[in-house]
Amino acid sequence: MKRILPALLLLVSLQSQGADSKSAPFVFRLHLSGEPTQMDPNRQKTSASSYLLTNLFRNIYTYDDQKGLVPELGSCSREKSPQKNPALVCKLNKNLQWSDGSPLTSADFLRTYKKMLNPKIAAPRADLLFKIKNAEDIYKGLKEPDTLGVLATDPSTLRFEFQDKAPDFEYNLASFLLAPTKEDTKVYSGPYKIKEWLQGQKIVLEPNFMYQGGHAKRPLVEFLFIEEDTVALQLYEKNQLHLLRRLPTLFIPKSKARADFHWIPVIRFDYLGFGPELQSDESLRKTLTYSLNYPELQKLFSAKGRPGCAGLPDSWFPNKAPCFDYDLKKVTKTKSTKTYTLLFSSLGGEDHKRATEWMQAQWLKNAGISLHLETKENKVFINQLQTAPPAVFRKGVSLDRPTCLAALETFSSQSAENYIRLKDADYEKILSQLGSTGISSEQKKLCLTGVKFLMDRHLIIPMGAFDFAMLIKPDFVGWKFNQMNQLDLSQLHPRP
Repeated sequence: MKRILPALLLLVSLQSQGADSKSAPFVFRLHLSGEPTQMDPNRQKTSASSYLLTNLFRNIYTYDDQKGLVPELGSCSREKSPQKNPALVCKLNKNLQWSDGSPLTSADFLRTYKKMLNPKIAAPRADLLFKIKNAEDIYKGLKEPDTLGVLATDPSTLRFEFQDKAPDFEYNLASFLLAPTKEDTKVYSGPYKIKEWLQGQKIVLEPNFMYQGGHAKRPLVEFLFIEEDTVALQLYEKNQLHLLRRLPTLFIPKSKARADFHWIPVIRFDYLGFGPELQSDESLRKTLTYSLNYPELQKLFSAKGRPGCAGLPDSWFPNKAPCFDYDLKKVTKTKSTKTYTLLFSSLGGEDHKRATEWMQAQWLKNAGISLHLETKENKVFINQLQTAPPAVFRKGVSLDRPTCLAALETFSSQSAENYIRLKDADYEKILSQLGSTGISSEQKKLCLTGVKFLMDRHLIIPMGAFDFAMLIKPDFVGWKFNQMNQLDLSQLHPRP
């Protein structure tokens, strides 16, 4: 009730203002499931606020599903060199400016990287820089910041030198997590800037006209803070939201024929993981794996991708993504009276609650295993995974770049996201080989090898490919999603 009350108060407030698409045609309104705690993109742990931050801060590239990397603040090229890891040289666009009118230069990028690698700051995604020469040692306090293999050779040029092969590093330069920032993070490089922040209610954005290339008629944008999906749906149906970012699955079957219904495909690697309590018991992990009726779960949630399959594009594999099957012949029913804990984040909304309740019933019915369900606010959830993981947990994984290496690095021994505590030399070798080859056929084989390593040992249960079901009103055009679940509002404008 405490979570629902603020959203209901917001609903009443909007109604009293008469804030609908007709009375405020130049305000585009959408929602976040939670309120950000701060606005420094370099200090973010997850992509929870990506819809907001990617429109405030931009990097050298953006990512397009068809075109790949698209120049944004500049573009890069590899130096011709006999070395195995040639340097990367990036040229920034001319006359780039921050939202306060000051020049945006290569020095801003370099300062940002040094900030993220400062051991005292301990930026949670500093690992995205570790391919750069000396970056990891600087983060560990073993070398000085000035030894970083990045040079701002002039105000519009950056030169990156790498510790080893880094064939997909350019994708990192499309991430808001590595976007340049000023010491005052209230200055922006993206198509929007913050106009107003009403604590507990909403953030209002206005166009940043120092940004190059945005649509001249960009509207105001309001991000409301609404945790409950059904409350957000009520607001949408009352014309008080223009974009419903997550349609509850119960409403998908009857909504598919609507003109405002959209399937938005995203690349994710969500999974069920196992904590220390089950790490030495592969037999029990196998029982949990094969006692779930994956086709039934797919039908129950009107999902396009089947749970139990690796939620990565089939094009990343020699044939298609590997899957677990529902197979009670591989299930050993237990007579144990022990109850295990299944933990999940409230960030997943009502659908994750329904899914875990279904799993709880399946495991009891098909394997005789009792599980207690616990949901935590996302920050508390992450902290528990870091300090005291439960027997089973559901973790969502948004990739920071569209490559198999990015997905598999989730379980690297060096990754802060490695909540299954995997430390295996053979797995690290697969990652090293995948990070060293630029040959597509080899990448696909290694991708399959890496995913099967995790699945054949029953270390994770993948949750399948994802398509977000959204409702988007036709009042505005120019919005754009990509498979990285990034929302670009730079070309947003009212429908003519």
